[in-house]
Amino acid sequence: MSDRLGSLLRHAELQIVEFDIHRRIEMNTFNRTLPWYVMSYLKSDSAKLRISGDVTTIAPGTVTFIPPNVEHDHYKDTPDEAEFLWWHFTYEIAGVMDAMKMFQIPYVFRLQNNEFFEKVFMEFMESADAGMSSLPLSILTQAKSLELLYIILNSAVGQSDAHADVAKSECFLDMLSRIFHSPEEPLTLRMMSDELHLHPTYVSNRFKELFGKPPMQVQREMRIQKAKALLESSELSVTEISQRLGYSELQNFTRLFKSYVGISPTQFRELNRKWRVMK
Repeated sequence: MSDRLGSLLRHAELQIVEFDIHRRIEMNTFNRTLPWYVMSYLKSDSAKLRISGDVTTIAPGTVTFIPPNVEHDHYKDTPDEAEFLWWHFTYEIAGVMDAMKMFQIPYVFRLQNNEFFEKVFMEFMESADAGMSSLPLSILTQAKSLELLYIILNSAVGQSDAHADVAKSECFLDMLSRIFHSPEEPLTLRMMSDELHLHPTYVSNRFKELFGKPPMQVQREMRIQKAKALLESSELSVTEISQRLGYSELQNFTRLFKSYVGISPTQFRELNRKWRVMK
């Protein structure tokens, strides 16, 4: 399983939305939902986290880890100053699916090596602050952000068996890997269910439970991403691209592309060429 998971994660892209270090005497964040992951590490004092009515006390050395669109309260109830190291991020495979969906990470967990995490976070912040005009430093910033993600996942997996849900469903991970590497393959939900000897509805629902989207949606979005790449980088005609992606009818491909991108494949190519000339 680790080989398949690693193969998928090698195509994942980490984007840091924002980050900082805050020292606060008061903190009253209520009913917050954000479209990206929220990670907050408490270095000193204490805080509270409330999700779905459940309240957890956050102690020093503890990480709060909130998935996108999960409503939560994060607040302090002591008069002492607390120090937080935090960042908001996305981690997506080919711009199609949330790579973090492959892990079952708890909302609250302790880090295995606090000092190392704090050191890497400071190195990340320093390289980010200095790397705005330096290509080597921007590369270092990306490396440090990935190192932070590794530290978080390593601690979470070690304490909660975060990938156990996927490990118990290796056949679904195989399916995801198959769709990702060959989205043009003529694979239908019925074909998948026949291979797995499971009902199609169960296959679709279980896949979505594990990875955030049903398999046929992932396949369609992967095809669109591949089509966009070919339209940008090749001289293949729209018809040839359509055929490469497994569509026998150009009209079906064009309709699907427009439904996801908002414009036709031909318009997308023309706009991309104009943008490159202007650049």
